[in-house]
Amino acid sequence: MLAEIKTLLIIQDRDTRLRRMREDLKRLPEEAARAKGRVAGEEAALQAAKAAAAENEMAMHKRQLDIETRRTTIGRLKTQQFETRKNDEYAALGHEIERYAADIGRLEDEELALMETGEKLKAAAAAAAAALASSKVRVQEELNQMKERHVALTAQVAEIESDRASLVAGVDEAVLGRYERIFEKKAPAVVALEHGICGGCHMKVTPTTLTQVKAEKGLAYCENCGRILYSGME
Repeated sequence: MLAEIKTLLIIQDRDTRLRRMREDLKRLPEEAARAKGRVAGEEAALQAAKAAAAENEMAMHKRQLDIETRRTTIGRLKTQQFETRKNDEYAALGHEIERYAADIGRLEDEELALMETGEKLKAAAAAAAAALASSKVRVQEELNQMKERHVALTAQVAEIESDRASLVAGVDEAVLGRYERIFEKKAPAVVALEHGICGGCHMKVTPTTLTQVKAEKGLAYCENCGRILYSGME
């Protein structure tokens, strides 16, 4: 194998690793945002549960006020009924008392239903609070791991970039430029030629190209995709 091919393969290995690491680094902020989004979702769920419980409490309080108002009215009507001397007025007041008593019965039933709902809503709010607390712990652990990974990846990238810089120093600029253009668009740029088939585009090369690759007297390129070829296992 040509020494130049060996160097390009090593450079390609470094470039492949660098690309993967840089993609990982690029994804980290997105992953962190998604993790924080889960906490925001849990917080929204807790606020919604608290709001529902508070609204239910307000509805219960309104029923209680309505009941007290009607009881007061019944008391006033009974007083008027006791004081009246007219039978028709007495009967009319009695009907009013019955109507308000029926309202009280209905409101008390609604109050009981709201109390039952309130217990469920309190339980839901407690569950939402517990879920939020648990989510905050998990997300913080994830964020800490992401920070550690960012530091580790950044250090690895710097190390590989330094190694790559020393490798490319010995490669012809024109060859390196062609390799980098190919790698950028359709990595890998340096591939094996096996049984006359390019390992990149999987197309059959011409006999002339096949001969050039086997001769190993200089770099050979696939006439179909432009990749740099080296002789693989036959």
